[in-house]
Amino acid sequence: MSRTAAPAPVKSRRTRQLDATYEVVREAHDHPTAEEVHHRVQRQVPRVSLGTVYRNLQKLAAEGRVQTVQLARRSTRFDGMVAAHEHFVCEHCGDITDLPVTTRSVAQPPPLSRAGYAVNRSALTYYGTCPSCRHTQRHATR
Repeated sequence: MSRTAAPAPVKSRRTRQLDATYEVVREAHDHPTAEEVHHRVQRQVPRVSLGTVYRNLQKLAAEGRVQTVQLARRSTRFDGMVAAHEHFVCEHCGDITDLPVTTRSVAQPPPLSRAGYAVNRSALTYYGTCPSCRHTQRHATR
């Protein structure tokens, strides 16, 4: 699955910190938190502050270069895959997996526009047990 549909035009003033933040999120497949992004960016830019990383993540999200993933009772996560996709969240280990959008998973939106709503985006997230945790559970019960 492609990480991006097409490169978005750069709108922010480019800085080393912004570029490093974008690269970390784009390369990550684990949907890191801002704190995790900060830790990884520090490997490239040792003196970057957490506040700078937070601001850069907000800029990148506002520009559509990264997505925010907000799951119930969890910290905001950041996703470098901006092409349409869904998520599977393991309720045991917390792993978040990207899933391709299928025609079966595309639900017809309710008639929200007739009720005065304007939908900006939607998200479909599945919750359950990942293959690794299922394997561990099967072997623990033997």
